[in-house]
Amino acid sequence: MVAPWKPREVEELAEKMSRSKVVGIVSIENIPSRQLQRMRKSLRGRAEIKVSKKNLIIMAFEKARLNGMADYLNGSLGILFSDSNPFKLNKIIESEKMSAPPKAGSISPQDIIVPAGDTSLPPGPVIGDLQRANIKAKIGGGKIVVTEDSLVVKKGEIISTEVASALTRLGIEPIEIGLVLKAAYENGIIYTSEVLHIDDEETISKIQNAYMNSLNLAMNAGVYNETTIPLLIADAHRKAFNLAVNSEILNKETVKAILAKASANAVALKSLIPEPSPHPEEKAEEKPAEEPKENKEG
Repeated sequence: MVAPWKPREVEELAEKMSRSKVVGIVSIENIPSRQLQRMRKSLRGRAEIKVSKKNLIIMAFEKARLNGMADYLNGSLGILFSDSNPFKLNKIIESEKMSAPPKAGSISPQDIIVPAGDTSLPPGPVIGDLQRANIKAKIGGGKIVVTEDSLVVKKGEIISTEVASALTRLGIEPIEIGLVLKAAYENGIIYTSEVLHIDDEETISKIQNAYMNSLNLAMNAGVYNETTIPLLIADAHRKAFNLAVNSEILNKETVKAILAKASANAVALKSLIPEPSPHPEEKAEEKPAEEPKENKEG
């Protein structure tokens, strides 16, 4: 016998799917309940997340005619409803990632280091727990102090129970967690996570390069439009001006350039002409008279 709440759940989900501009499937894998509630709260007003049983979601997809979405239902997940476009929605979700304490038995995504410094922990048996987690600690000033930076687990290693417990006691949350938008349905199109993830800088750079290449092609091909006409006119003016100057066609626009060119040529020509040698008579006149010699006998 089918529980009465299940048909109601399917009906509610299908109705929400039909009313929403975008319906998404989000992975909530390894997200603790407390962090999931915080994420739901942070998305309030922009998106709503509903967690339900897989078979009920499949029936709701069929009822709402969201064909193909059931193919992405695997793992721990929730259904997301929003009126934002899928790309903006994915950006919002990625910006809402949160830190969390490590889970014993999970693989560390990075090196985890406990920095040196004071802790808020009072002296007691807990210092032994820290030391068993390879954290170098001692008692100082009425509290536990980490004496030096301590590498407690390397990237790719399994996080032990001792390390997870010690980090939780210290309030260190080195793990970044967040929702992952696996697929989003909008107007009959399904956008997957690979398509939705866009590198802003790379995309802008590609658009800029495409614009410059198309503009160069249009300029060289003589394609006339609102973008190329001012550039083509400016290029034609420049070429006509250079031709007139080189052909020494005088008018109010070229006269200054032609005079400047003539002046530059004159200076260059002058530098090539050697200075004339002085005349022999001029040399004799310029030679100073010899002073009379002194009479040594006197």
